[in-house]
Amino acid sequence: MFFRTPTRRQPVAFDDWDGAPPAGVCPKWLGGMVIPLGLVVYGMACLVALRGILPGWQAFLDLRGIDAVLLGLSSMAAGTFLHMHYFWGSVRRLSRWSSAGKTLALFVLIGSLGYLIIRIGFGL
Repeated sequence: MFFRTPTRRQPVAFDDWDGAPPAGVCPKWLGGMVIPLGLVVYGMACLVALRGILPGWQAFLDLRGIDAVLLGLSSMAAGTFLHMHYFWGSVRRLSRWSSAGKTLALFVLIGSLGYLIIRIGFGL
């Protein structure tokens, strides 16, 4: 009792973004088509209208011009990442390209969102 080694708990992983997506119809179509389509449509609307709204806790942030373009690119990259992971990752002939698409979408997401945060944070 006193000399037992404590058992280690394994960390709970909600999803392994590098591996295969969860199997099933719901993750494939909801996480791979419906949610990404909404993100891509919102991103395209930001690009076309040069206006975007970023929701917050107390108020909304109205973005215009280059800031709206960066928000649109971020939204489209997030949608592409989800589509590549949940949809392409579950289709056998497309799964080999899923990792490359996720990597490219992640680069665009980090770059555009990072630049947007710098522009908003420093008032550039």
